[in-house]
Amino acid sequence: MEQNQTAGALAPLSSLAHSEEWFGPSRNFWWNAEFLDLMSHRWQLAQRRSLLDVGCGQCHWSLLLAPRMAEGVHITAMDRDVKWSGGDAALTSAFATLGATVTFQSGDAHKLPFDDDSFDVVTCQTVLIHLADPLAALQEMKRVVRPGGIVICVEPCNLAHVALSNAATVDLSIDELCDAFRYALICEKGKRAAGEGGLSIGDRLPRLFQLAGFSGIRTWLSDKAAPILPPYLDMETRVNLDELVDAYGDTRSALWERQVNDWTTALNDPEAEAFVARIHATSQEGRHGLQALIDTHCYWDSGATLTYLVSAGK
Repeated sequence: MEQNQTAGALAPLSSLAHSEEWFGPSRNFWWNAEFLDLMSHRWQLAQRRSLLDVGCGQCHWSLLLAPRMAEGVHITAMDRDVKWSGGDAALTSAFATLGATVTFQSGDAHKLPFDDDSFDVVTCQTVLIHLADPLAALQEMKRVVRPGGIVICVEPCNLAHVALSNAATVDLSIDELCDAFRYALICEKGKRAAGEGGLSIGDRLPRLFQLAGFSGIRTWLSDKAAPILPPYLDMETRVNLDELVDAYGDTRSALWERQVNDWTTALNDPEAEAFVARIHATSQEGRHGLQALIDTHCYWDSGATLTYLVSAGK
């Protein structure tokens, strides 16, 4: 389980750092420990003494990898957002508890502020989905990893989620399901048009590694599913249910719809803008329906994701 947790209510929207609304406690349940042990063996992490965490955020990913690396491993946690690149005492203490040291650094993934051949491991988790040029970032990661080192990227295919049933979607009509997928596609295409990456880059990740000049590319999928099943008694279920309720609450829904409106504007497609406006106009009704299912212990979800892990050596 990850060491760092974010608790309490969401900060005011104006003070949120990049992706901060997604940094709740549910991230502590993203991975099965046994799967990470297996991947660490495959990546030979126990022999590696330095790691660059690109787009570190609150270091959720590097806090998981650090205890699986060589004793005394040093972590360089880099982010373009000043709220994360400044680090904090709690994170430094968390790494120390794991027998690791950490340095926080400001930087852009498209142009990493490090010399060639600097790190045994260069990695990121759900970062390339936010970048205007993920290929350039991968080329930079290849540049700064040492010969014999490894680059590891973890990225999702969020479009796949639209095809997965839950209690709120299982009885939708064909037209309603098609509308849901069209909305997701507009978000995907609009985010790219706005120069903010793509929500489903995981599918493209092996090819991007190849284009970046890597060889010996290896690809896996996370084995984690986190079902939400009534009566919602265990800790993981309660945390994930809280995340779902928070994500569909008024505050985060308003932030999401604002982002989607910006992405749709970038498409310069009046038909797409009208479609998104229609979907958003009915979103509150959908949120109320979801809450009713939860309140009556009728909501269920398989908790499946499609998360790619792609790695290559140098």
